[in-house]
Amino acid sequence: MPDPLFLSIAIAATIVGGIVRGYAGFAGPMIMLPVLTILFGPVTAVVTILLVDMAGVVVLVPEALRRGSRRVSVPLILGTLTCMPFGSYLLLVADPAIMKNFIIIAVIGVATAMLFGWRYAKPLGPAALTGVGVLSGGFLSAAYIGAIAPLFLFAGPDSAQNSRANIILWSFFSGLVLVATLVFGGAVTEVELWRALTLMPFYFGAIYAGSRLVRGIDELLFRRTVLGILIAGSVVGVVFF
Repeated sequence: MPDPLFLSIAIAATIVGGIVRGYAGFAGPMIMLPVLTILFGPVTAVVTILLVDMAGVVVLVPEALRRGSRRVSVPLILGTLTCMPFGSYLLLVADPAIMKNFIIIAVIGVATAMLFGWRYAKPLGPAALTGVGVLSGGFLSAAYIGAIAPLFLFAGPDSAQNSRANIILWSFFSGLVLVATLVFGGAVTEVELWRALTLMPFYFGAIYAGSRLVRGIDELLFRRTVLGILIAGSVVGVVFF
């Protein structure tokens, strides 16, 4: 029987993460990870969160398919999926804590610059988007940091709503690979599965609520809120790790 206090805290973190995921299109796991790691330990937390998030993002995919752009999402996804199998190699040649902090600090710097108005003016071409995907896939599979692709997309000239849709599509396919890796690697046990099944209904409801907040929102306010989420989550990541 799970500890009622731990379960309540985990549910609260899941609801907050789900609202952020539904609103921004990403960052739900980033919100949940510090809390669930303290409660359950790092391995169980990562596995549980990936299972919950993978199930939850399915709710967002239909709308993302309507709003997203194949020109952007396809090369980004292909670059990510190509590089993800090699991401684990980084764990063998680099200190994961130093690498994670370096990435997070870089995200904070770029997101802060964007918050003050910096963006690139011309859309990225297929080669550049594939390169962003490769970079994102390597860091995602090695350090479980999924902020690189969203950061690049929100810095571009596309509308925030279209960028959000492309991020959702990217996170869906990259999440499938991560979950498949965990399942075939034997990391998913009954403990993680039952915890994920317990948290999923709360995550689904929160994602739906978060996605409703986006409707009719001002473009500038939405973009600034997303960047604020990135910066706040990254600061927590630096402190936590």
